[in-house]
Amino acid sequence: MLFSVAGGSPRWRAVRVRPVPASCDQVSVPCNTDRVIRIAQLSDTHFLEDGEEPEGGFAYNTAEAFDAVRDHIHARPRQDLVVVTGDIADHGRMAQYQRAAAAFSQLDAPINVCPGNHDQHATFTVGMGRPTIGTSRVIEVDNWCFLFVDSNAGVMVPDETGRMVDPTEYDDRLHRSGALGDRESSWVRDMHDATDADHVFLWLHHPPAATGLSRDDRYTDEWRALLPDLTKVRGMGGGHTHVPAQYDFLGCPIFVSPAFKNNFDLDGGTTLPPGYRTFEFMADGSITGDVQLVDDARWPRQRLGRAVISLMRGELSWDDFNAIVARKNPAS
Repeated sequence: MLFSVAGGSPRWRAVRVRPVPASCDQVSVPCNTDRVIRIAQLSDTHFLEDGEEPEGGFAYNTAEAFDAVRDHIHARPRQDLVVVTGDIADHGRMAQYQRAAAAFSQLDAPINVCPGNHDQHATFTVGMGRPTIGTSRVIEVDNWCFLFVDSNAGVMVPDETGRMVDPTEYDDRLHRSGALGDRESSWVRDMHDATDADHVFLWLHHPPAATGLSRDDRYTDEWRALLPDLTKVRGMGGGHTHVPAQYDFLGCPIFVSPAFKNNFDLDGGTTLPPGYRTFEFMADGSITGDVQLVDDARWPRQRLGRAVISLMRGELSWDDFNAIVARKNPAS
C-alpha cells in the first residue's frame, strides 16, 4: 500500500511491505538532482512512564532529554525527516509508547520509526500506529531509497498461525544483540534490488561490527555475507551502543547515534549529554553525518572509572565488573 509519510511533503513516498514480499511495487519519485536531503536521527529514547525512575549507571530523565533535543532540532534548519532507530520504550510497555508518541508529535518534521531490542513488536506496532508517526519500511525520495531494517528479526519466532512474534520470554529479546535471520536478510536484498534509486541507506537499531560491550560476531557475520551483494548501499545509521561513533565496515560507513538515556566517550573517559545525529544526503550519493550533543548543566560530563571503561570496551565481563563493585561497596 502506497502512502505519504505522515506530515511529509509530496516528495516523500513510502511503501508498506510484508516481511518477505512475493512482489513489491516500488515507487519512483522524480529525481531533483540539486536537492540535499536533511534527516535527523534519534535513537535509544528509552521513554518511561510518568513517575518511573531511569535505570542504569549515569541514567538521565529521558523525557527531559527529549525536550532538550527537540528544542535543539527546532533551532536548526528544518529537517526533511526525523528517524528513530529503536529502543523507543525502555521496557516495551504501552504507557511508554503513549508517552513517546505524544513527544514525537511535537517535532516539526515527518517522523518514521523502527524497533530496537527494548521494544516489543506487538505494543510497538499499536503504540506507534499514529497518524503523525510513520512505521514505513521503505521510503524513496529523489534518487535515494531508505530501508528500515529490523535488526531484531532473527529473534522472532512463529506463533500457531505462522505469524512472527516476540519470544515468550521478553528477556530473550531484551538482552540480545542483533540478529537478522534469513527472512530479513532476503527482504533487505529484495528491496535493494527492486528500487530504481541509485543510492540506498539502511536505518537499523544494531550497527554491525560494533566493538566492546556491544560486540556480536555472529550478527556481524550476517552482514559480512550480505553487504557485498548490496552494491548501492552508501551507509548505515544505527544506535544501541550509547557510544556515538563513525567507522567503516567492508568499505561501508557506519554512523552510530547518541542515546537519550546515557552516553559514553570511552576515549575521553567521560559521560556525554543526550544527543542525536544530523545527516545530509547528496544527489551524488555522498553523505555527511554529524553528532549533535545537547550540552546542559543537567548533564555534566562525569569521569568514568577504569572498571566502567573496561566493561564498555569488552575487557571485563559483567560478572567481573559486578565483583569489583561488590568489593568497593561491601554490604554493611
